Parts: sequence; structure tokens; C-alpha cells
Amino acid sequence: MLNFDRGFIKWQPFNSVISSKDILDNLNSKENIIKPTLFQEKKDYLSELILEAYYSKNKINISFYEQNKIKNIYTSITKIYPNTNTLELNNHKIISFNQIININ
Repeated sequence: MLNFDRGFIKWQPFNSVISSKDILDNLNSKENIIKPTLFQEKKDYLSELILEAYYSKNKINISFYEQNKIKNIYTSITKIYPNTNTLELNNHKIISFNQIININ
């Protein structure tokens, strides 16, 4: 039986074993995505849903693009700002129409 004794050689941490730490960083940040492009028909449909939810005061699930991620929020719309194309949500968050990807 062979015995391979490392003696007093110090063990290396995991990141130094891999020559490129960038590979690990890219795997950890896999949630970064490119903003989807919507057709005009989809934009029109979403604006109808926004107006309907605003006037009925119903809560809706909004999927929107922010900081290279798609986020979901279940809220109601408290105000619509047509001059700046933005919405104010129930939690005082303001998002742009251009950020909205889907509404359920």
C-alpha cells in the first residue's frame, strides 16, 4: 500500500485551485438577464390591464425588469403618471411602463 504524505504542505483554498475565479462569479450571477423586447400588441394589452386594475382597485401580479433581473410583485396601482409613463404602486414604488413585462 502506498502512502502519500503531504507533510507540512499547506492546503490551498478552493478559489486558488481554479485558475479563473470569473467562472465561479458568472455561475453565481446567473440571474442576470437581458430585458425582453415586447411587441406593440403586447404593450397595448398591458396598458389595458393597467387601466382596468387601476380603476377597479384590484391587486395584480406585475412582472417587471429592474437591475438585470425580472422581479414580481403582487400589489395594486395607486396612481398613474401619463406625463412620465410611470406607475405608483401600493408600496410607494414607482416603475416605468417600459419596465413592465407581464401582468397576471
